[in-house]
Amino acid sequence: MRRRPSNLSAAAPHVNVTPMIDVVMCLIIFYLMVGHLASGRSGHVNLPSAGQGERVEQSSPIVINLSPSDEPDAAPDAEPVLLIGSERVAMTSLAQRLKDLATLSPGAEVQVRADRRLAYGSVSPVLTACREAGLLSVKLVAQRGAPVAPTSGGKP
Repeated sequence: MRRRPSNLSAAAPHVNVTPMIDVVMCLIIFYLMVGHLASGRSGHVNLPSAGQGERVEQSSPIVINLSPSDEPDAAPDAEPVLLIGSERVAMTSLAQRLKDLATLSPGAEVQVRADRRLAYGSVSPVLTACREAGLLSVKLVAQRGAPVAPTSGGKP
């Protein structure tokens, strides 16, 4: 029987990196999606500061974000941008939308996150709509920290 000569000079086997690239791409997509979902909750709202108050955690509150109009040439008293979660809602349909949410989860807590540049007159209709919808646990969200003087452009 003849033995085959072993070829020690043959090229080393290569490593297939395709599965690793697939896993890395899946991780990148996952982190992009999580980042997008997390940004929906904050809604780019510059919260006011509060020196006192309590921190309350609840599993799934109804989050309402109010921020100044995103149009560059908007008047200071223009209607603010209103988001429930990440869904944009018109101020005229807010009461009905909150009634629908109240029927889905009775006794739910509402967190109103209003930008510090907005006057109380912009927040008042939201509180009225919550009362009309039967939502009794409404909390105004603020940042923990020392109170800050209002920025220019806002009414005292």
